[in-house]
Amino acid sequence: MNAGAHQLGAALTAYLTHSHSETKNGVSTWKPLASAAASAGLGSLPDLLEPAIHPNHRQFFHSLVVAGLVGYGTYKVYKWQPEDPGYKLLRWALLIAGGAYLTHLMMDGFTAKSLPLVGKL
Repeated sequence: MNAGAHQLGAALTAYLTHSHSETKNGVSTWKPLASAAASAGLGSLPDLLEPAIHPNHRQFFHSLVVAGLVGYGTYKVYKWQPEDPGYKLLRWALLIAGGAYLTHLMMDGFTAKSLPLVGKL
């Protein structure tokens, strides 16, 4: 997958997830678009940590173990309900980053190379 595909996948996932949440709560705002834009910017985060310079670049930061850790962390952030506006913004940013990272790994996981269990550090 190339960077554009990862950015599009992350943006689409963020937009649909945020739109569904707002529809379920009976509101409609600009926030799904902001989520999509932020997620697109973070869609290639794993490739920044492990540059895609050769076919076997997927190691620790592209592994199932990291997917589990990011997934668990994102779940804990999702359950967090801060009152302070600054912490609400931090929660939103962490959810976007976690979702974009997981979307990237999911997309890589469905390629022929897939993801390693742990990979090299």
